[in-house]
Amino acid sequence: MDQAVNNPALPGQTPQETVNTSVSVVGQPQVYRAVRAVGVVKPTYVPQTSNFGNNLQVIGTAFWLKEYKVLITCAHVVQGLLSGTLEQTGLLVVGNLGKYARAAIASLDLAHDLAVLQITGESQEFIEAEAASGLEIVGAYPQVGRAVGYAGFPMGSQLLNSIHSPTYAEGVVAVQLREGPIRKEIQITGAVAGGYSGAPVVLKDDPSKLIGVLSSGPSAPGAQGNIFMAVSWTHVEALAKLSKS
Repeated sequence: MDQAVNNPALPGQTPQETVNTSVSVVGQPQVYRAVRAVGVVKPTYVPQTSNFGNNLQVIGTAFWLKEYKVLITCAHVVQGLLSGTLEQTGLLVVGNLGKYARAAIASLDLAHDLAVLQITGESQEFIEAEAASGLEIVGAYPQVGRAVGYAGFPMGSQLLNSIHSPTYAEGVVAVQLREGPIRKEIQITGAVAGGYSGAPVVLKDDPSKLIGVLSSGPSAPGAQGNIFMAVSWTHVEALAKLSKS
């Protein structure tokens, strides 16, 4: 479904070029500023120039947690990168506004479909600056009917504009808690499409507070729908604490 796109600010350039450039954030929801595209970069031969160019393929969404200074996404977004060589899978990168940094999978929680990503090759100052735009974790389950917001990269590379900005959407809590034998989830009524996996879901009236991570929606490839499940904030908090221990 995703299409590869060329990007001039990919890994391998100077650190100054990979640092997120400042843009106006007036009126932007906090969730919009916290998300990052998750992508893979593969070298592509360009016969006309006899050079190898970088091709970026966006495969999902991640977001920063402010307190823990970690990036969270869904396990199924990055799990496939562990099954082959770097030449086969490509280089894992995360970024926004067309600026990307190299990343590695620090933790993988298949039971709860969560993963922690770690930025590599960048300074602590860079990490601090990125995490400052992150989210905080809510302390209780929201009531049914409460409005929520979420942001990500639906349809992967197909919908990317020139600066690779995310897409924002809104919905409502449909079921406060679905508790299975392994996973706790919150059912959300809201538009969803492939590429939103890993997107944070926050309270609309308290947009810095994370309630869950968009994990599952319509099952058919390329399908779109109006119901999805968000992995509970409790699992996110447990994984974040474990990753920092």
